Amino acid sequence: MAATSAPGDSKPPSQSKLPTSRRRVRMSPKDREVSILEGAVTFFAERGFSAQTRDLAAQLGVSESLIYRYFGTKEALIQRVYEETILSRWDPSWLTRLSERSVPIRSRLISFYSQYFYAIDNRCWIRIAMHSSLDGLDLTNNYIMAQVEALLSTIAFEVQESMHLKNKLDFEIVWHLHSSFIYYVVRKHIHMTPVPEEIEKMVELTVDNFLHGIAVDSDP
Repeated sequence: MAATSAPGDSKPPSQSKLPTSRRRVRMSPKDREVSILEGAVTFFAERGFSAQTRDLAAQLGVSESLIYRYFGTKEALIQRVYEETILSRWDPSWLTRLSERSVPIRSRLISFYSQYFYAIDNRCWIRIAMHSSLDGLDLTNNYIMAQVEALLSTIAFEVQESMHLKNKLDFEIVWHLHSSFIYYVVRKHIHMTPVPEEIEKMVELTVDNFLHGIAVDSDP
């Protein structure tokens, strides 16, 4: 038979014995904000933006009101998630380096796509990008119109000038090059299918096929 305590002898369980989900870890306001944001990135990446903030709060072990204290609204939190996941990986210097004509165009493209691929090869990145469009938000659309379109325009112009093409390069051809890397990440992090592990070789092969196709099409 288990021993019983006399009236008045019972004590509340120590903080260390409370379930993890019920503990409130002391954090500075900045650290708490970062913790919520990081949790929100993973939460929305897995469940989509239609998921409720009360479920996010439960998963993080905080109150829903605490989330709103730091981020104001769900829309504002989603915007921060987008900035943290998508925009933070964008390097503005990519366009500058793509335009350095002292470097052969093949080397420029291989260098860029090697860097870009490692920036986007992330489960949260691709799932946040996909969920944004599937859930009717404009986050990925805005990213494409503001960042990606400028990038692809730069690539198209530099390839055209470097290869001395007589006709303007079809923009869809450049999209095809770019989407090859995006779909690799989709296969890996969404479809969960096997993908090549030799990234450098994959980048070189994709760029070479792109440039070879253009050269063939431009022959008289």
